[in-house]
Amino acid sequence: VRARATLLAMGGGPTMYKVVACSADKAADGIALAYRAGLPLRDMEMIQFHPTGLVVPGSLMTGALLEEGLRGAGGRLLNGRGERFMARYDPERLERSTRDLVARASFTEILEGRGTPNGGVWIDVSHLGAAAVERSFRGMVKRCRDFGRDLAREPVEVAPTTHFMMGGVVVDARCRTAIEGLFAAGEDTGGVHGANRLGGNGVAESTVFGGIAGDVMAEFVAGRAAPPLEAAALGAAARELAAPLGRPRAAADLYALVRELRELMWDRAGLVRDGAGLAAAARDVERLAALGATLGVPGGPAFSVAWQDWLNFRSQTTAARLIIASALARRESRGAHYRTDFPAPARGPLYSVRVRAGDGGPVVWTEPVALTRARPPDAPAAPVAAGRGE
Repeated sequence: VRARATLLAMGGGPTMYKVVACSADKAADGIALAYRAGLPLRDMEMIQFHPTGLVVPGSLMTGALLEEGLRGAGGRLLNGRGERFMARYDPERLERSTRDLVARASFTEILEGRGTPNGGVWIDVSHLGAAAVERSFRGMVKRCRDFGRDLAREPVEVAPTTHFMMGGVVVDARCRTAIEGLFAAGEDTGGVHGANRLGGNGVAESTVFGGIAGDVMAEFVAGRAAPPLEAAALGAAARELAAPLGRPRAAADLYALVRELRELMWDRAGLVRDGAGLAAAARDVERLAALGATLGVPGGPAFSVAWQDWLNFRSQTTAARLIIASALARRESRGAHYRTDFPAPARGPLYSVRVRAGDGGPVVWTEPVALTRARPPDAPAAPVAAGRGE
């Protein structure tokens, strides 16, 4: 990009997982671009799974959200036996517990054989009265009705769905990255939500930091000329992106690789993780990325869905590497990151996991969290580094 200032705001997109709430065209492209440019990223292990995604067998709509408002209004989650299972996991808050806990509870019920026939749990709001549900949750009632479900009058099957990437590019409070003239905002950045985003704060983040980025970029470009075009770098990038076009088809099938990536990320780097599974996932992602790099795409670039899917897979495998490497580095459970081999938060100062590109792959390190305003009661204070803030 030749511009006086550039904003990276491509909206994350955890489509490297099997069940997702976002649209299929989102593939963490901004995060992958930032990594390839050498920028540091943070909190990439923090993937938010929403507790209530629709279960629609055989449809790409599986994973579409039924929002928190249903549970906030008194909706009940039931397992396949009709048990209100949240009483086992959070007897005080029940269905109104945090997203990470409700999602893991549902996942555990399904994993341990107490799920519904299609591998989910039930959400039931029928006791609130059909008229009240139809009045208060019109959009969700219609969404369910489109698939033959009557949310207002009967339980509906739901299951956890991959929703939001809380990690991303390291930026300062003015949306500046480590590359002069490159700014980032929204879901491409990390650090705003910590380990567990609250509902609605994604829109607030985009609104606030999008506005800040616009103001800061306008100030930055005043009186500046665009930097010279680096023709050699541009040519190399163009050749790399065009490499699969017209290349003979390889034995591997792109869409089989995509399915395998999504399955392994869901099973080994999803709601419930452990060191052995993450290490195996890391090896498999490297294998899939290497196979993907050899694939050919028929025809030219114009209106090529296959080429777009190849580019998406490239970004998805890049982001998957960063998620896994960061999850391996965080040897504890915190927020949306849960490891069965380290099931509790670690004692000691809070830290964030950082990652950037190295010669042999991702380089991972940690940095202390500077608690300047408030501190969790069980978290020792970390020193504030000179000139830095979290």
